Amino acid sequence: MSELIFAEDPVLGASSGPLTLDRRALVREAGVRMASQARRELLLFSRALDPDLYDQAPFLSAVQRLALARPGLSVRVLLCDPRSASQGGHRLIELARRLTSRIAIRCVGADDQDRPDAFLIADERGYIHRRLAATMEAVVDFNNPSEARRLRSAFEQIWERSDVAPELSRLYL
Repeated sequence: MSELIFAEDPVLGASSGPLTLDRRALVREAGVRMASQARRELLLFSRALDPDLYDQAPFLSAVQRLALARPGLSVRVLLCDPRSASQGGHRLIELARRLTSRIAIRCVGADDQDRPDAFLIADERGYIHRRLAATMEAVVDFNNPSEARRLRSAFEQIWERSDVAPELSRLYL
């Protein structure tokens, strides 16, 4: 990692205390660190799967490692605008197409399209939460189970109302 944002390396499930981030590079690094330490589950709620955050080799490697290490759906992604991510050739979508039993991406239902935030949750312990998805102002905490569970509960409710997005499916001809 090129930019050091933490005084010491944060450990998922051990390092606690919220940090406020305000730049894209910082949010990206926090996401890579959190995803690379996840051992059970990674949940992502995003408007359009920001490529500067989630279409980067270190993040994709961490997601692939987790997906291959765990049976079942260990990585789930909810998108408000799957079309822009799909048309942009996002590599996370390509990875999900190859690992369909390990990574699932769904389209947020109509009732949840206006939700303004974006978040990433790792192992029900750590999270990165941007209250306004359009900005890079985020709170990150590597060990806050109560907030991670609260966000996970919101994710699960949205997941239940979500749909499979046709533009995310691979066409076999």
